[in-house]
Amino acid sequence: MPRDPFSVKTLYARGVAWGAAWVLLTIVFCIAAAWQAERTLAQDLSRQLNQKLPEKLTLALQMRLSGDDLASWVASRLEQDLASLPVSGSLPLLKRCSVGVVRLVDDPALPAAGAENILVRWQIGSEQRRSAFSLNCEVSWPPLVGTCALLALLIAGLMALMPAPLTSVQRARIAGLVQKGLPFSRARQAATNLDGEQLQWFEQALPLCHGDTDSALACAEMNDQLVFDCQRLEIRARGIPIKLPKTPFFYYLWYAQRRQQGEGWVLNPPVNRPDREGAVSLIALMAENGGHARSINDLRENGLRAKTLDQNRNKIRDELVSALGENLAAPYLFESERDLKSGRYRYRLALGAAFVNIQITDL
Repeated sequence: MPRDPFSVKTLYARGVAWGAAWVLLTIVFCIAAAWQAERTLAQDLSRQLNQKLPEKLTLALQMRLSGDDLASWVASRLEQDLASLPVSGSLPLLKRCSVGVVRLVDDPALPAAGAENILVRWQIGSEQRRSAFSLNCEVSWPPLVGTCALLALLIAGLMALMPAPLTSVQRARIAGLVQKGLPFSRARQAATNLDGEQLQWFEQALPLCHGDTDSALACAEMNDQLVFDCQRLEIRARGIPIKLPKTPFFYYLWYAQRRQQGEGWVLNPPVNRPDREGAVSLIALMAENGGHARSINDLRENGLRAKTLDQNRNKIRDELVSALGENLAAPYLFESERDLKSGRYRYRLALGAAFVNIQITDL
């Protein structure tokens, strides 16, 4: 049986999966948001420092005393001035930002060391110089996590609502249904909501429902169900009507009644000794519902014979397999086992009364 998409176990598994996806997205968004916030602040500071600092550094270091007390004093003053930076915005994600001096005077021809994230270019006379600074911030976790969690929840919800990508098997099923005249949207619905066996039922029921996809889907999604209609002398398997010859129909109905009344086993009588007592209920069933007089008289005169039982079971099987195919007909056929005491076989309807609803109407 296909898994129930609304069962507690299935819903729990889906909840765990989407919960894990939400947590993972929240972590990724927090890392990305914190990096982007610090990067944006660094770019803004770099722009401001490159506008204001070069002239001041040129004036302060015009005596070219880099590495002496003057350079150390300038670096110290810069770090004091940049020790506490205001973080603006309606939802600040950073707090307590400061800028440290990595190198006050550096040769721009040399590659950056990698520790700095702010570079300021200036010059003394005709000589180009470069100062390197590093921005360090603490993350304001409550607004960051809250914002990212909300965004992750929104995206996870949208992902959950999006249809799952089609597999190659589903695409082939859709193509086959479209070739049969089904609109693409309905073909997709059937191919993605039904398992393999259900899809067989859908395709089997569709022409009998005159193209009514809702009725065909209902047939495919329901449990196995067998209905006997004595007025039309037909059965309905999951709503699909199957016309049977009169005598096999009543034998089939008789087996179904036995299944409802208990275990439902019918032991084939010996070849040389028909079962006259067992024929009584079958004779009554035929007489009450318009069975063939010839079949009724044969049962009265000869009783239930193994050959007659075998012939009618085989006829029932042929009709059901012809209408439904081997796979779909299997639950509606017979199962057999050897009786240990007599050595003969006994048969019963494969449908179990405990889990399959067998309805007998119009009796």
